Amino acid sequence: MKGSIVAIVTPMLKNGDIDFASFKNLLSFHADAGTDGIVLVGTTGESATLNKKERAEIFSFANSNTDIPLMAGVGSSSTAEAIELVECSLKNGIKKCLAVTPYYNKPSQKGLELHYTELSKLGAEIILYNVPGRTGVDLLPTTIEKLIEIKTISGIKEAVNTEERFLALSKIKDKRQDFQLYSGDDPSYVEFMKFKGDGVISVAANVMPREIKELSNLCLAGNFIEAEKTIKNYQEIFKLLFTESSPSPCKFILEKLSLLENNLRLPLHPLSEEYREKIYEAFKNI
Repeated sequence: MKGSIVAIVTPMLKNGDIDFASFKNLLSFHADAGTDGIVLVGTTGESATLNKKERAEIFSFANSNTDIPLMAGVGSSSTAEAIELVECSLKNGIKKCLAVTPYYNKPSQKGLELHYTELSKLGAEIILYNVPGRTGVDLLPTTIEKLIEIKTISGIKEAVNTEERFLALSKIKDKRQDFQLYSGDDPSYVEFMKFKGDGVISVAANVMPREIKELSNLCLAGNFIEAEKTIKNYQEIFKLLFTESSPSPCKFILEKLSLLENNLRLPLHPLSEEYREKIYEAFKNI
């Protein structure tokens, strides 16, 4: 899986139930835009407020309603629960699993290594996910170097956006060329791709899938001069999409596009009124 991969939102009805009719619309929206992959039930998909039964329903529904390659979010602070989620993904036909580092309990590097080693034994393809700004723990390159020895650990989504980290990951890819490198940070995506990147797992692709797909195509073709010019036009909307916790800004825009109703589960809430005009104007101007 390479290119533009959307960390898709989970549409919801006003009562909080999953809105599968709108979900089908979103899947068609991304198929029409040429989106290369979809991550289900990640952070942007409000995984924290979805139970295991709901996750299974989403995995099954998406697998039955799109030909776009899928990746299942299986992150948990508990290794035992993450194992259950990987098994749930496999049972519903999805073999690629995106597993964020355990959060809140802040495991050591050894704990992270053991966690991912257990997930690797289940027959799924495990994509590591490092986002220290949310989890409070950083999966270091020295630990990743150990994990790439396990064949079923096949890539990483990296949200640390420093050149030092990009270089470290590119050296890891030199040691295992089929290890996939995905950016987890839209604003630094082009820079990330210069270091042997394979694509982006994107929040912004929820609302601008064609643009992120075109940007990905430029990067994968090595046309970084044009890609740098292009991404400059998107930096404002990238920033505004995190005015409040994701996916609140995305769902506001998607409602404007008549693709879903702007409903979220508490403690998340619809985008505050004072941000709405500015975000929508920025979106219209991309």
